[in-house]
Amino acid sequence: MAEQLRRAALLLALWPAMALAQPNPQPNPLPGVRVLATGGTIAGAGRADSVGYRAGQVSAADLIAAVPGVERIASISSEQIANIGSADMDEAIWRTLHARILAAAADPALAGVVITHGTDTMEETAFFLSLLAPVAKPVVLVGSMRPSTAVSADGPHNLMDAIRVAAAPAAAGRGVMLVMNDQIFDPRFVTKLDMRQLNAFGAPATGPIGHVQQLQPQFFAAASAGPAPFSLGPAPLPRVVIAYAHAGMTGDDLDRIAAGARGVVIAGPGAGSMPSSVRRAARALAAAGVAVVRTARQGSGDIWRSDSAAGDASDDANGTIAGRMLTPAKARILLMLALQQPRSPAALQALFDRLGTPGG
Repeated sequence: MAEQLRRAALLLALWPAMALAQPNPQPNPLPGVRVLATGGTIAGAGRADSVGYRAGQVSAADLIAAVPGVERIASISSEQIANIGSADMDEAIWRTLHARILAAAADPALAGVVITHGTDTMEETAFFLSLLAPVAKPVVLVGSMRPSTAVSADGPHNLMDAIRVAAAPAAAGRGVMLVMNDQIFDPRFVTKLDMRQLNAFGAPATGPIGHVQQLQPQFFAAASAGPAPFSLGPAPLPRVVIAYAHAGMTGDDLDRIAAGARGVVIAGPGAGSMPSSVRRAARALAAAGVAVVRTARQGSGDIWRSDSAAGDASDDANGTIAGRMLTPAKARILLMLALQQPRSPAALQALFDRLGTPGG
């Protein structure tokens, strides 16, 4: 009995030291998300009625600080890449974003990347990056339709959604996405459909690929993104222009627009049609080695390749390339990246068939 009492007394004396020696259980670390800010309306400031504001006025740090509770979702770091209205987005900023995404992909502390962006050209930046970025970690582009100083500004909510998507395990392997108004979009098919409404973005041909509800992203199908189809070389991208076809347009108009370009995208009425004189000019450009792509100016529909049954209006006769479901702006981006190396019209058509349709 005495020995048991002695041992008990010894344990009581040693207990504080033993307790200090035990490792404290650590909570599971939050996923890391890097926010790359480029400006836009989401960083805009002005009047509370959203009229007469200036884009690109608020810093990345202030954008994040305006999202209550975000610190419980992810460990956030940020970098100010630019602070512009997205009408001024250019190749130099695209290259910087691409480089920062590659760095994030190699950082084991990061689960994903969020890019804040103006809505005017956000779909173009998203599509450009989707053709170049590794797909393992999600890259989510987000913006807002109202500036940060507006009544009921939508930026904080959209940014919260984007961070949730970037941090979610279910987003791994999906590559680049665009999040607006609780919806998640494939960058190939999303487009801005309205100038001011909060639900301005949609994908008329395919719909969204998921949504953010009950605080978590939900995807409608399993991740299926393949490896990036292009790499980005050091030389400036080839010049590709867009020609908006219209009643009364002439071949001379097309020649002036296409002067000095390696490629031209024709935004045609209907199923990518064009006036007869424009078609003849397009045939001459194609024969001279300029890549000519037909797209739909209305921004929705599948422009598939027309064969000899269409006579002198066919892609076979004119040497033109069918732009499939890509808008003129996105067809331009695909063509610029594709023309970094010599490719035949048949090879270019294969790229548009694969990357300009669902499942490609």
